[in-house]
Amino acid sequence: MQTSIASTNDPIFNNREADVDVNVISKEASAFMSLPTNIQTALKQKRRIVFIANNPSISTTQLEALLQPDDVLVLFNHFIHADFFANHPLVSTLPKLLFFRQIGDSKLHFGLPPKSNNVGVIKRMAKSAPLGLLLSNQSYQFPTPEDDPSPNDDPITDDRILVIPPAVKALLQSTQHHSVLSESHPVVTDYPSFKEIHSSAPSSGFLLYRLLLAARAHLQDIEQTALPLRLLMLGFNDNDKTAHFWQGHNWEFERREMSAPPPEVEVIRQY
Repeated sequence: MQTSIASTNDPIFNNREADVDVNVISKEASAFMSLPTNIQTALKQKRRIVFIANNPSISTTQLEALLQPDDVLVLFNHFIHADFFANHPLVSTLPKLLFFRQIGDSKLHFGLPPKSNNVGVIKRMAKSAPLGLLLSNQSYQFPTPEDDPSPNDDPITDDRILVIPPAVKALLQSTQHHSVLSESHPVVTDYPSFKEIHSSAPSSGFLLYRLLLAARAHLQDIEQTALPLRLLMLGFNDNDKTAHFWQGHNWEFERREMSAPPPEVEVIRQY
């Protein structure tokens, strides 16, 4: 599915940063502050951040062997293996940052109602471990199916939740659980977007990679630790291995950077 991205002319950073002058704090500090507060706390206590792409080749058996008790997980939009993340004896206890991308200039975000979603699982996740809901560009607008600019993309099934339930609404109204990230955050000011493509901007995976790389640097600075948090990117493929890459992302730029990751960053590609 094409992942159209929102316009980012309005430099919104997140709900809590409205009163912060981003010109007098570092890019790294701003990145850390962009996260929900319980994810900030989790990063101070954990040793590895694991980004999990929505790649169908990733199996729950592989995840079970890979994930560790000191991990923080990053999942995207309508994330894969939802029941596994919510129910597994170990994995259900790991802190999770869920990123939901705005769809074009609409009121909608991928992975939230009325689009296909794991909202029922999100309620369970919040009961088991620290949970962060990070939305791009704008907070949740409580859209209806009539607000959907591409209603034919997702068939309405019995499993599809069309309205946010009260328990998840409460999470979206809490700074402990929720924040908003601009797709033009300073961590990606060097990103070469395509001017001829509306909403061209970094992919979700790359945006969150840059954000948490900067947040890691901020933690290392304030805690004066020698060993940074490790980052693991699982299932983020090269652009010549799959047909599901939107042309508005600069894949050549992203893959070139990811081909030579910094220390303590590991990339596991699989097809």
